[in-house]
Amino acid sequence: MLPGPVMDEPTTAEPESVGRCQVHAGCRGDAAGLRALDEQRRRRLSVLGMALGVELPMPPPAPPGRARVGLRPLPDGRLGQALPGSHDLVPLTSCTLLHPRLNQALPALPRVPRGLREVELRTDGERLVFAARSPRPGRDPALAQALTRLAEEHGEGLFDGLALDGRTLWGEAEVRFEVEGITHRLGPETFFQVHPEVNRQVVAAVVQAVRAAEASAVLDLYAGCGNLGLPLARAGLALTMIESAASSVADARRTAAAHGLTVDIRAGDAGAFKAGQAFFDAVVLDPPRAGAPGVLAQLVLTRPRLIVYLSCTPALLARDLAPALKSGYRLDLVQAFDMFPGTEHLEVLAVLRRV
Repeated sequence: MLPGPVMDEPTTAEPESVGRCQVHAGCRGDAAGLRALDEQRRRRLSVLGMALGVELPMPPPAPPGRARVGLRPLPDGRLGQALPGSHDLVPLTSCTLLHPRLNQALPALPRVPRGLREVELRTDGERLVFAARSPRPGRDPALAQALTRLAEEHGEGLFDGLALDGRTLWGEAEVRFEVEGITHRLGPETFFQVHPEVNRQVVAAVVQAVRAAEASAVLDLYAGCGNLGLPLARAGLALTMIESAASSVADARRTAAAHGLTVDIRAGDAGAFKAGQAFFDAVVLDPPRAGAPGVLAQLVLTRPRLIVYLSCTPALLARDLAPALKSGYRLDLVQAFDMFPGTEHLEVLAVLRRV
């Protein structure tokens, strides 16, 4: 049984039931709730499987271990999350879906100054970063001063670094992960997958698929910090990365340099990719929740031998893959991963090979 977050002093009504998470609508702690989530996942995989003409088994359950959590400030300065279907916030002091390092910090967090939009707690299992965000980045020096004082008074032994809008104010505000021989050092605004253990499984599957295709040059779209691409560069493949987030681009360049890798890392909109902008015979892409509409239609014009698509929105996957499937590509692999244990969400990896 996975109980939901422990909350104290709700700002509205008392929780409706005991043993069920009142913060996340899709994070249910009782046995009936977990069975309902499993059924919801099976339905989603069944719909996707029918659309793609394959059978999709449920992935093995991943242990709790989410490495980051988003929080919003209550009027009294405590940090919490919204009740489902509401804007009402409740303090969050514990959640069994989170990494123990986060749960260790949650009940001890100090009250934050006014003016914050949100806070993300991030951990790599050792370090913990307090990444704050404001409504007007760089325009509130008083807020930066107040957060610096908060860190000086309360940070020691609680978190390792505090940042505001990506700028480190106190300590060391980066986390580090080793994935397929690549050590990433990520700043406070750089995205990383929420479940590092499952992410390692995903990256290993991607590397295996690309190497089995004997590709020599890889295009990595929506590349982020190089989570999927840099291990391929380490394996000796020529790599072109395209990513729009400045912090991810900077961290990817830093990581590539630290490993002595020569990589073409471009700052740009992967969703606007056009055929001919890069040379490659394999492509990997990991788009955001909106998917990658129209991108595969451009990719198949150059006839790469392999397309590897990691989707966090399976409902859109069949739509995005359709141009490739109509252009003579076949599905070699479709595999679901439990990246978000305790919720209805799944990550799905699709590998298409040119016939």
